[in-house]
Amino acid sequence: MSLSVRTYIPNPLRCFKCQRFGHSKTSCRGTLTCARCAEVGHESTDCTSTEKCVNCKEEHTSFSRNCIAWKREKEIISTKIKKQISYPEARKLVNSQTSTPGNSYVSVAKKSFSVPSVQKNPDASAVTSSKPSDSTAKASPPITNLSIPSSPSVAPVSEEALASPDFTDFKLVRNKKI
Repeated sequence: MSLSVRTYIPNPLRCFKCQRFGHSKTSCRGTLTCARCAEVGHESTDCTSTEKCVNCKEEHTSFSRNCIAWKREKEIISTKIKKQISYPEARKLVNSQTSTPGNSYVSVAKKSFSVPSVQKNPDASAVTSSKPSDSTAKASPPITNLSIPSSPSVAPVSEEALASPDFTDFKLVRNKKI
């Protein structure tokens, strides 16, 4: 006799008091929240308000399996069991693999990538400094060879564009005290 066996992945634990994931009503320190409208102070049994999820703020009940927060929790639990790791490790792994709104690869890359400045202003030669400031003395060397993996949502940037940025709209600031 041959039987197929698969690992049991439980559904996310949702509190029936505050409607958040990860704990039960008996250990809840939150406030009573409606599972239908996400309003504080009443239960969902007699609620007739419009549906709103406590966890993702979308227009569905807090117990909906279409909720992105429920799906993320399910994925975290699945990763935890399949890889035999702790819940915090699984959450870190899942959150690193999924994108967060407003935090795209391009926006993070733009914040962390700095281009060496090139001064084109003729008056810039008149500005001299006897010693470098503390911030420039401690700064790490500029990144010159950065390989960016290709992605369908990221357009390639030519090396010429990175090497010679356009500073025509910038003004030269002299003797600015911090």
